[in-house]
Amino acid sequence: MWRTVPRLTWAVGAVVALAIAAGNQVGAGPLGKKRGNAPLPGVEETVGDLAAVFQNGETSVEGVGLVAGLDNTGGDAPPSWFRSQLVDEMSKAGVEHPNELLQNKQFSLVIVRMKIPTGASPKDRFDVEVVLPPASGTRSLAGGFLMMTRLSEVLVAGGTPRTGSDMAFATGPVMTGTAKEPGDLKTGRVLGGGRVKKDFPYQLLLGENKRSIRNAGLMEKVVNERFHQNERGQQKGAATAKSDSVLVLKVPEVYHQNQERFFRVVQLLPMIDTPALREQRQAGAAAELLNPKTSGVAALKLEALGPSAAQALEKGLTHADPQVQFFASEALAYLDEPAGVDVLGKTAITQKPFRAYALAALAAMEDDTARIKLRKLMDEPDMEVRYGAFNALRTLDPLDAALGRVRILDNPYNQEEIDPEDPDAMALAIASSRRPRPEDPFSLFIVDSEGPPVIHVSRTRRSEVVVFGRSQRLQTPIVLGAGQVLLNAAQGDESVDISKIVPSKFGDDDVKVRSSLDVGDVIRHVANMGATYPEVIAILESAYKQQNLPGPLFVDSVPTSNIEYFEKSILGESKPKKDAEVERTGMSRFRRLFSFRDRFDKDDADDKASKKVDAKDKPDADAKAADAKDKPDADAKAADAKDKPDADAKAVDAKDRPAKKDDAVRKTSATTESDDDPSPNSRFRLLDRLRRRGE
Repeated sequence: MWRTVPRLTWAVGAVVALAIAAGNQVGAGPLGKKRGNAPLPGVEETVGDLAAVFQNGETSVEGVGLVAGLDNTGGDAPPSWFRSQLVDEMSKAGVEHPNELLQNKQFSLVIVRMKIPTGASPKDRFDVEVVLPPASGTRSLAGGFLMMTRLSEVLVAGGTPRTGSDMAFATGPVMTGTAKEPGDLKTGRVLGGGRVKKDFPYQLLLGENKRSIRNAGLMEKVVNERFHQNERGQQKGAATAKSDSVLVLKVPEVYHQNQERFFRVVQLLPMIDTPALREQRQAGAAAELLNPKTSGVAALKLEALGPSAAQALEKGLTHADPQVQFFASEALAYLDEPAGVDVLGKTAITQKPFRAYALAALAAMEDDTARIKLRKLMDEPDMEVRYGAFNALRTLDPLDAALGRVRILDNPYNQEEIDPEDPDAMALAIASSRRPRPEDPFSLFIVDSEGPPVIHVSRTRRSEVVVFGRSQRLQTPIVLGAGQVLLNAAQGDESVDISKIVPSKFGDDDVKVRSSLDVGDVIRHVANMGATYPEVIAILESAYKQQNLPGPLFVDSVPTSNIEYFEKSILGESKPKKDAEVERTGMSRFRRLFSFRDRFDKDDADDKASKKVDAKDKPDADAKAADAKDKPDADAKAADAKDKPDADAKAVDAKDRPAKKDDAVRKTSATTESDDDPSPNSRFRLLDRLRRRGE
């Protein structure tokens, strides 16, 4: 379950692939020599002994789009291939004088880019990058709306760009700036505005000396006997053999939040299975489960055996070691057994390294006990737990009443939406001036929570405001503004005046409304007056700085990944390996529920910094420092630190967050990821996108 990963495969797949490649060297014939049929797998061999999960990295797509609704900050673009493409689109739609329309300052030609990761499906939502072409006359994209834009691969042949077939489409309001340069008005993102037109599945690749139609067919049978799901009334397996060396692998719905786990369970499936062998394997794995050093992989082995292993897993719930309890409860959750729900809830609260995975496991369950537990977790004071539980519950049931979703617009658009599959969708949008968008410009949730009052906003993946705690009231006096929207209230007032300056050829005019001090009501009134999602965030940030909010404001506060889980559960290692042994970059992005950057580097850095401070007070500090100079790997580590691609980005990001210094806007754990960072060594998200069903 990865997001965009510019590598050949994930860490575990890499380890297995290397093992397979090493085995292929023994007895391998000359390059290109035709092999005979590969031998049948042995009794002890698993899927992972024969094949590795492979992903094609990410596919970059782009298109030429039109941003509408600008406040006279648009401008024409010089003659170019991009301009010709857009004019052609507009002409197909029957737009008269398209060149004159592009000169209108309420419009702007833009280049739209998106990355499609392996494993993407049409149900997923992706952030889309919006940039201006060279020498564009546009001064700002603020307040703009990207009209339906078709995206495809673009190749340059003979100096001329060539486009392939449409692979995705994008539309939605533009949020200006990037994570590195939030004040850049000439670039922007459409949060969750991109969707693909088809699935981009993973593959199982058989090792060279394991390839045969017989082995591929047997592997398909083994995987499908354990993993299958209902698709449009038909039971379909997760694997489909395409040749003697390749199987297409589709992730079942229950593992959509933690696809890495699914791949590891698949690799642990035995190729040869009989009732006697199954009983023997279950007994062995049950014993390993009770050993903290082997409990992570043992739980996966039992999970691979299916529901029959539930009783053995339940024994791990009473073990004294909390990690054994967690691994057992996690496996039970993916078998939809409710016995471990309480352990998962406790783990989410008390064990930060496993918090994200505990919440993902709860989100994978259909049993009502998981839903009840997630509702309760939304009362916790820790914002990571609180918002993480909110995301998990939304994944489990996006229509759950406990989420508290409310309608924003009083008079929502009641127009026929444009079919995004229509090849002329963008052209039709231009011609009709319709915005193919959701009913509301962003999502607003008011959660009836018993915890302390807080507000959470997102700057990545989706446009949403989550208010934890009903009846939150703004504190007076109030003097706030963003764009053309202004809020004013004197000390002691029971209401707030909201006004918007509406320019016209006869001069500026004000539109005014009076609202209660309730935060939800204010947000709705501001949105109904035309404020964009970025403007709403700006108002909330200003309100927090001026102490107008009753509680803190959090931005992208999500649980984070931890190498400890990956090592113990996925790889079965008791101690983390060095980067040279297991590439951390292979922890590529899992999908959907949380945005996870690998924070273990940051945590390690903080611990080291703390130790350095303590070392100053120790009498042998100088001796240790002198000793460190003689260590042969000291310089190498220092040089390695300089080469980390995230270092500069974090430094820049820190400069752009003065609010963190004075605690004006809090942000826990997850820093905003830069979608512009193409570095192959950058840390990627774990469990990173919530699949928005029905949105």
